[in-house]
Amino acid sequence: MYIELHPAIVHFPIALITLAYIFQVITVLKPDVIPKHLNLWVLIPAALSTLPAVLSGENAEENLGEICKGARETLEIHQLFANITTWSLLTLTLVWIYITLKGYANQKVQRLLLAFLTLIFISVCITGYLGGELVHIWDLT
Repeated sequence: MYIELHPAIVHFPIALITLAYIFQVITVLKPDVIPKHLNLWVLIPAALSTLPAVLSGENAEENLGEICKGARETLEIHQLFANITTWSLLTLTLVWIYITLKGYANQKVQRLLLAFLTLIFISVCITGYLGGELVHIWDLT
């Protein structure tokens, strides 16, 4: 029996990246409101949760069979943004951990981290939108 895990798993990185992004915005705007390093503690599981999401997506693709050209194009763009999100987030998380351990996480660095996290947040939004399109427009489940 084949059980599709991808639809359930993908919601964890989406939610955690969004939460990390919100925490980072608050950290930059009102530095004393959020506990120190809380955004990093959300970012670590966000980064780790992208790996099973990508792997389950690849597994789901293997079990698709034949799909039309439009659905295939949407799927390829979805995969591209999923990979951009995953590798960018993993890289940012490792850099963020290093910066935090070295004590370099001042307000200017927090703004820079926000800029990179904003790009990752946009990427995960595009990935999620395309995933929704695959399910609701192209009827891939």
